[in-house]
Amino acid sequence: MYLKFRYFVFLFVLIVIITFKSFAQNNDKGQDLDLQNNNLSENTDISSSNDTVTVTSKSEKAIDVKVIYSAIDSIVLSNDSKKVFLYNTAKIEYGEIVLEADYIEYDQENNFVFATGVEDTLGNLFGKPKFTDNGTDYLARTIKYNFKTKKGYIEDVFTKEEQGFLHSEQTKKLEDNSLLLKNGKYTTCENEEHPHFYLKMSKAKIVPNDKIISGFSYLVMGDIPMPIGVPFGFFPSQTTYSSGVMIPKYGEETKRGFFLQDGGYYFGINDKMDLTITGDIFSKGSWGTQVGFRFKKRYKFNSNLNFSYGEFVQDEGLSNESRSKNMKIRWTHTQDAKANPNSKFSASVDYSTSSYEDFNSKSLEERATNTKQSSITYAKNWPGSPFHLNMNLKHSQNSKTDMVTLNLPVITFNMDRKNPFRRKKATGDMKWYEDIEIQYNSKLENRITTVDSLLFTETTFSDFENGFQHSVPLSTNIKVLKYFNLSPRLVYTGNLYPDKIKYSTFENIDSNGDTTYILDKDTVSTIAYAHIIEPSISLSVGPNIYGMYQFKNPNSNLIAIRHVVTPSASISYRPDLGNFVDQYFYTDSLSSREYSIFDNGIYRFPAAPGESGTINFGLSNNLEMKVRDSKDSTGTGTKKIKLLESFKITTSYNIFADSLNWSQISISGRTSMFKNKLSFNFGATVDPYALNDNGKVYNEFQWNSKEGGIGRLERIDLTVDVKLNSKKGDEEVKGDVEQNNPIIDDRFNNDAYRNTQNQIVTYVDFDIPWNLSATYKFNYSKIGFEESKRITQTLSLTGDVSLTKKWKISFRANYDMVLNELASTSINIHRELHCWEATFSWIPVGYMQSYNFQINVKGSTLKDFLKYDKRDRWQDNL
Repeated sequence: MYLKFRYFVFLFVLIVIITFKSFAQNNDKGQDLDLQNNNLSENTDISSSNDTVTVTSKSEKAIDVKVIYSAIDSIVLSNDSKKVFLYNTAKIEYGEIVLEADYIEYDQENNFVFATGVEDTLGNLFGKPKFTDNGTDYLARTIKYNFKTKKGYIEDVFTKEEQGFLHSEQTKKLEDNSLLLKNGKYTTCENEEHPHFYLKMSKAKIVPNDKIISGFSYLVMGDIPMPIGVPFGFFPSQTTYSSGVMIPKYGEETKRGFFLQDGGYYFGINDKMDLTITGDIFSKGSWGTQVGFRFKKRYKFNSNLNFSYGEFVQDEGLSNESRSKNMKIRWTHTQDAKANPNSKFSASVDYSTSSYEDFNSKSLEERATNTKQSSITYAKNWPGSPFHLNMNLKHSQNSKTDMVTLNLPVITFNMDRKNPFRRKKATGDMKWYEDIEIQYNSKLENRITTVDSLLFTETTFSDFENGFQHSVPLSTNIKVLKYFNLSPRLVYTGNLYPDKIKYSTFENIDSNGDTTYILDKDTVSTIAYAHIIEPSISLSVGPNIYGMYQFKNPNSNLIAIRHVVTPSASISYRPDLGNFVDQYFYTDSLSSREYSIFDNGIYRFPAAPGESGTINFGLSNNLEMKVRDSKDSTGTGTKKIKLLESFKITTSYNIFADSLNWSQISISGRTSMFKNKLSFNFGATVDPYALNDNGKVYNEFQWNSKEGGIGRLERIDLTVDVKLNSKKGDEEVKGDVEQNNPIIDDRFNNDAYRNTQNQIVTYVDFDIPWNLSATYKFNYSKIGFEESKRITQTLSLTGDVSLTKKWKISFRANYDMVLNELASTSINIHRELHCWEATFSWIPVGYMQSYNFQINVKGSTLKDFLKYDKRDRWQDNL
């Protein structure tokens, strides 16, 4: 309670300071309405055309802008022609000022105008005045205005002020367009005649597009005064950037105690950049701070930097006190495509300590994210040149394993494919050698993988792996016998290493006299360069085979079924490179095993001793059906329906392996039905070899073992997706969204950030009455014996439904069918209350179990003041 009291004292003092400062800066002298002005001279031209009259003043003391007035009924001049009376849909235009009403009286001599509506026989006022000045509209009962002094007096005014609306019994308009109000109302409810709620102000001053300053004010709801009021008020209403204090939210948590959150200061530096500094403080010792910087230069770039740091304290002052210090940095930078078409700089950085999401997640998605990646890239190309340069700084991390990988940097310099032997002006058939292509690729990399807690603390530059690799591939493709593709290839590869390994084998005699041989490795720091020219050749074939069955019944909707089979086969061969490769390998004389002297390098040597060859086999299937189109009025239209989009089987055979020549058989497929509302994806892996008594694969086919079968099923994956929704644009729902829903200003408004904190959606789509998506996933794996078998089954549901025009429910649920438990489940309910809205968010199970209820006005001006929220935060579950 003491913390809450201090918060309200702080808020009260802050309002006092800002209000008096604003009054001091905006104190206008001579605010009494003066309607007496210089008279028009007698030298005045009056031209008339039907019911439109233009008056041009020529006196030095008179107004020098044309006054154009018109009326549907009649225009009447007084006997001395000094006054003009306009009846029925009257209108006067003076520069950017437009006045419309059913009755207008214009005093030409004093530049004074009076407007009001006309009462019918029942006393109802019609044709009320509408006054427009610089795009701002004022609706009123009566209006008095002086064109020369730009001052006016308005009764029963109604006008829109940014996100809110102003009502006032008596209003004075000053020459600087500011307004002085007496007995006014301020609301975000768009109901013009009868707002559902408002702040009743005894008096106020409005500076357009800047601020609203009021005297004693109190809240009225449903015409019932509430016991909630302030001696004076200050409401900013700027449309441009402006520095200022950000009022914090307050509340209480079980674990961290009373708190003030998101309080701080906003620095509107200029129209290109701004800075936000906010902080959180808890009564039980936890605290945090956030810094946000945005820099946007039109047609150049857009950059956003956010940094967060927090300490989560549990059981402060006790023997089991624990502190968790975490930080997170996010930086995005995008360059406009027109800024520099030949070079580009971009950044997408997302780094945090491994336990940051454990204490600071804002949503289930953030909490479930285990991996993060970052990249800072500079790319350069040269017009008319095939060369490209890319420089990258990369980062990846896994919060489950606490492992971090940094690439500082990765530099690539490449050349596009070129045909060096192709004629510039070819005549006749192209020669085979003209298809020869040459390319250049190079990469320089410096990389480290370590635990995040050791990064930059117990790691040094010597712990990084680094090296340089470049290659020049030379290749071509030759058509053989129409269906075969022959692809010879020659690749030069060179690797630069910072060290190499020196191997040696020595005898070790133990105390029992037994002799063992130990392989010793010694890393030698030296610049070493290894290179190789690697020839290879491949031959492939993949014809399409078509099968067709046509239905003979002319009255049937079925026309034909087509089956497309694409068998494929390819063989690749690389010869033994002999001594050209042997110099880079050490052969253990006892085991005959070969070891590369560059095993420590970031790039493995591209070729191993000996020849290699592989034969790849594949079989692809596609099944389609042609039917008559029932929507075609001519009766001749047809459409295709895919019965099986893809079904593929692949395997390969290693020609020179001494055992286990066949690879695993991979099976995959997919199809969809009912305009993609129902889709299937499946895959499987089959190993053709059997297991020995130790559960290891050995060189015996499964069908020759006692279990039999064509192979061992090691993996099955099945995914079924169902997506259902009602028709868009349902007439019962369309147009029901309030037109004055708050639009989040991504540049200067912080509501979006605050609502993310609260897990409340600021915009709700009522155009689609309902959506439903369901996903079923099945996974089976068995690598060895029966004890290695693993089965997972999950069912996920997401959807939303508009029960009525004002109610919307969205939900997400994940059910583990093996463990029979819910996971990652959330329910959100939104109720539109015209100028108010209510939101209820609930996470019933899991690590982030919590709920939040909030009711607030829609307008962003009063949103943080007129609200009620009740919540149970997920941090209390820690």
